[in-house]
Amino acid sequence: MRTWLVTGGAGFIGSNFILRQRHAKAARIINLDNLTYAGNLNNLAELQQDADHIFKLGDIADWELLQSLSEHFRPQAVVHFAAESHVDRSIQSPERFIETNVVGTFHLLDEVRQYWQGLPKHDKKNFRFLHISTDEVYGSLGRGEPAFTETTSYKPNSPYSASAFIDNGCSSIMATFLRTILFYLIYRKFRSRTGSLILVRISVDIVSGLFI
Repeated sequence: MRTWLVTGGAGFIGSNFILRQRHAKAARIINLDNLTYAGNLNNLAELQQDADHIFKLGDIADWELLQSLSEHFRPQAVVHFAAESHVDRSIQSPERFIETNVVGTFHLLDEVRQYWQGLPKHDKKNFRFLHISTDEVYGSLGRGEPAFTETTSYKPNSPYSASAFIDNGCSSIMATFLRTILFYLIYRKFRSRTGSLILVRISVDIVSGLFI
């Protein structure tokens, strides 16, 4: 069975992604989450007896932890959901957003880079790093303006969206060095609001489809 390292897997979208993968028995999941305000293991309660869902409490900025997880579990893919979110929180505590979304993402990418470099040629070719981001990087949409698309220019206007913009840049930097790794950036991170379960299902389907 394949092994995937998922960061932020106790969050709203991450947990739905993990549940979907475990129901399909698509991969063994190593779930790394710091269980801040956005993470809740109750989201994954039905997997308590599932030996192929392995939860690890920790921070993506902890390089030694990331190294130990890579060496011990030898993942074939990393799915990166972990992030500080919510605009209001970013205005109140912008430092935490920089620490997690920028520094943490860079540490994760750098560890993945080193791990990937030690893989056999065939495993290097098939390895995947999937980075889930947010449409906040596009800025605010005014009344009557057309919807954002993947070609819309970035225009972050809060500490949250600015940190997401920079962490996308971290992925681009690593892609420069790791040309055979595919980086997928999905700019639609839906939050738990009325009707959002449908949107989450759509986003989980998209992410799942990238591994077929």
